Amino acid sequence: MALAPHLPEELLPKALDCARGLDHEFHRAEALVALAPHFPDVLPQALDCARGISDESDRADALVALAPHFPDVLPQALDYARGLSHEYHRVRALVALAPHLPEELLPKALDCARGIDYESDRADALVALAPHLPEELLPQALDYARGLDHENYRAHALGALVPHLPDVLPQALDSARGISDESDRAHALGALVPHLPDVLPKALDCARGISDESDRADALVALAPHLPDVLPQALDCARGISDESDRAHALGALAPHLPDVLLHQALDYARGLSHENYRARALVALAPHFPDVLPEALDCARGLDHESDRARALVALAPHFPDVLPQALACARGISYQLFRTYALKDLIKTLTPSSVDFDLWQQILDALASLIRPHFLEALPELAPLIIKFGGIEALGETVAAVDDVSRWWK
Repeated sequence: MALAPHLPEELLPKALDCARGLDHEFHRAEALVALAPHFPDVLPQALDCARGISDESDRADALVALAPHFPDVLPQALDYARGLSHEYHRVRALVALAPHLPEELLPKALDCARGIDYESDRADALVALAPHLPEELLPQALDYARGLDHENYRAHALGALVPHLPDVLPQALDSARGISDESDRAHALGALVPHLPDVLPKALDCARGISDESDRADALVALAPHLPDVLPQALDCARGISDESDRAHALGALAPHLPDVLLHQALDYARGLSHENYRARALVALAPHFPDVLPEALDCARGLDHESDRARALVALAPHFPDVLPQALACARGISYQLFRTYALKDLIKTLTPSSVDFDLWQQILDALASLIRPHFLEALPELAPLIIKFGGIEALGETVAAVDDVSRWWK
């Protein structure tokens, strides 16, 4: 039902019939939820379907998906989330529900967060709940955050409470300063910067002191929006990274923040990368800031030996070079490993617009997608809806929905 947002009104009833005909309870609930914005009357049916899902994780996921449309289901969804035996699924459901919970359910949610054994997950749950807690629950959340033994998770949870409990700032700062891992300490201090500008020098010192060059560059990049003066140092740090993959990543991450004078330096550093794949990656990241670099990035991408790397680079350049689409498609189609081929084709399809695809290319796209196994093809199908309408009209999209419906009845 990923096609639902693309369907014209006249095809929605057919999609609804298709959804109702799905045998698998979770997929049926998922499809009905996707159609609910178009058919409010279907919400009770989606709810009944969700309640009947036997797998507890799938049942919680379905109820969480219904929550924004069906506030009355929130108490039951929260109860299901709290009752999930697997902690990971419990946290995931709780985090998803947090923005939708009414005030009367938040004490239950907070109690659920407190009962999570793994401290990383408990901190994540507290962070998700923090913006939604009423004033009377914040001290309780603060106690739970303070009770986290691991310094990094404690700092993370305290940092989330800072906007709501300004008096916690000194404690959050002390907690961040006490983190033994230098990279985690720098990131924790950086997260406090918007609330405590005076911590910037300390955060900068921490970032500068990180021994791992890649982590140091990442920390400096994170501080850049708050401290533009650090950009030359961040760029110099990126240039000094010995691992070319990490260096290319750091240059790409810095690119959006760099002023013109530093962009030219970054371009020189990108050109200096000896490994063609990393050079292409860095040049592709810098190309939007240097239109003149686009041909160079394209040549570099075309020269990549590995089919998957070449396809990824060409797909990234396709929005800037419509003429490269057929070549990017051929590269993606030529990837021997099915899963990587799927990823490349899906990424390419996302860059397409009706105006960028002629009939010949459309046929090539369909031929390429025909090389995928059925589940991967169906994953890519929704992105094609505008093109299906362009080349076949609404009737073709209707036939596509009917075909999916037909396949769903015999393909188990």
